[in-house]
Amino acid sequence: MKKLFIINGINSELGQYFLKKIINKNYVIGFYRNRYEGIRSKNLLVLNRITNNKKIINIFKKYKKIIFISFAASRDNALLLNLNEKKIQEVLNSNIISSIKILKKTIPFMIKNNFGRIIFLSSKKAESGSPGNILYSFSKVGLQGISNTINKEYSKFNVTSNIISLGYFNTKMWKTLKKNIREDLLKNTLHQKLGNPIVIVDTISLIIKHSFIINSKLDIDGGTL
Repeated sequence: MKKLFIINGINSELGQYFLKKIINKNYVIGFYRNRYEGIRSKNLLVLNRITNNKKIINIFKKYKKIIFISFAASRDNALLLNLNEKKIQEVLNSNIISSIKILKKTIPFMIKNNFGRIIFLSSKKAESGSPGNILYSFSKVGLQGISNTINKEYSKFNVTSNIISLGYFNTKMWKTLKKNIREDLLKNTLHQKLGNPIVIVDTISLIIKHSFIINSKLDIDGGTL
């Protein structure tokens, strides 16, 4: 049976990797922040915001299994004293508010179907905090409270919410870091190697399959010390 995946941050590198793995056997509604230049498919509808469009509602009605995943990860790259109001709003809209708006439209259909999976992608580095990333850290840590609250409100309808907290993966963003920084970061993990994004796909599949995985934060980070 085809599932409906709703992906926030569809234009991210990891979002595109995940999309490639599922697009042939499922339908996907993807949301992007700026410009979308990724995979195109008859099984994919890309939007820059959630609307009451009849086409979207009809898609929601068609599927009995709906999964929401947020890959959204906007960063601030400025010290607290240098933040401006526009940047604050931009990061919070991308990382938190956009997902809440999408879920507000989506959860009623999950309740009706007695099935829903909500998965937020977080970052171990963001959760520990680092200079110049106060908004990114705040928004990622805040996902825990959002996820826990969703579970308490809707778990009786077989709607589960979980967080996957990521370590270091072989992505373009990783490659932009200086070599000495990359080496130091990996030394601070037990695995001391980059993660393969397929582990994210496998973890998401496990969460979708088992309703017993609920209210959890799964650290997929190679054993960050």
